[in-house]
Amino acid sequence: MDKLKIGVLGASNHLIKRIILPLKNTNNCELYAIASRSEEKAKKVSSKFGIPVSYGNYEDLLSDEYVDVIYIPLPNHLHCEWIKKCADANKPILCEKPISLNREEALDVFTYTKQKNVLLMEAFMYKFHPLWLHVKNIVDTNQIGAIQYINVAFSYNNPSIANIRNIKEFGGGGMYDIGCYAVSVPRFLLGSEPKRVVSLLNRNEETKTDTLSSALMDFEGTNVTFNVSTLSEANQNVEIVGAAGRISIPIPFNTYVDTESEVWVHTAQGSRKLTFEVSDQYGLMFEAFAEAIIKNQDLPISAQDSINNAAVIDAIFKSSEINSWVTL
Repeated sequence: MDKLKIGVLGASNHLIKRIILPLKNTNNCELYAIASRSEEKAKKVSSKFGIPVSYGNYEDLLSDEYVDVIYIPLPNHLHCEWIKKCADANKPILCEKPISLNREEALDVFTYTKQKNVLLMEAFMYKFHPLWLHVKNIVDTNQIGAIQYINVAFSYNNPSIANIRNIKEFGGGGMYDIGCYAVSVPRFLLGSEPKRVVSLLNRNEETKTDTLSSALMDFEGTNVTFNVSTLSEANQNVEIVGAAGRISIPIPFNTYVDTESEVWVHTAQGSRKLTFEVSDQYGLMFEAFAEAIIKNQDLPISAQDSINNAAVIDAIFKSSEINSWVTL
C-alpha cells in the first residue's frame, strides 16, 4: 500500500518544531497537505518544508479526497469541534493531547467517531519511545519489586499572559498542557487507575489558569505525586521507586531526536545507566498509528485510556476546588 497521506489542521509551532521532520522519515506516512486560517501562512509553511498542498481554511483540506488521515495540533479548546468535523469527512484522526477539556467531552467525541466508524487516537507520543517501553518492561517483570511510589516533575517558565498556553478560554494552564503527562505516566506504568486524588492548584490572578499544580494519587498500594508548573525553571524528571530498586528518567518527555536517551536503574546489585539509540517518538507514534490503519488493527492507544485520563484530570481540578479528596 502507498503511504498514508497526512493532512494537518493548523500551522502550529509544535508542528514545525516536532512533527514535520519526523514525518519525512516514516515508512508509511506522507505529509501531504496543511491548512491554516491564513492562506499566506499555509503557503509559506508548505513552500518551506515541501508540503505538496496548502489550504487557507480547514474545510477545504477535509474535502480533499487524497487526504487519508488528519492530524490535529490545534489549540485545546478546538479539538472536539474539529474531531467531529473530521469524522463527518470520514477521515481517521490523530489528535494532540489533551484530546478534550474534560471526561464528558472525551466520551462524547469517542462515541461520535465510533458511530461514524472513524478511528480516533490521542497523541501521547512518549508511549512509543524505546526508553518508555523498556521502563514499562522493567516494572511489569518485577525487576525493582512492587512499586511503592512514583514522582513526576514537569515545568517551564512562560509568564506571557498573551501566550495561548496561558489563555483559559483556549484550554490553557499547566494541567492541560503538561499535567496530562503526569497523570498518564503512572496509569501507563501500573496498568491501573487511581482510586482517589487530592490536589493543590495555584492560579494566576489575571488569566485564571493554573500555574503550579500538585497532586497525590492513590493507586491502592502505590502513591503517586507530581508537580507541574508554567512559571518555574525548565525541568522534567520521573522517579519510580520499588521495594527492590528504583528507576530515574532525567528527560522523560522532551527526549532529544539527535542524542541517545538514558535511564538509570538502581538496585542492590549496583547502579547502571541504560542508553537508547537516537529515536524520534513523534515519528514512531505516526508509524504505529498508520500501521494500525493499514493493517486494520486496534489503535495502540485506546479510547478508554484517553477517557480515563480526562476523568483523573477532572478529579484533580475538583479536589482543588473543594479542598478535599475526590474518589474516582
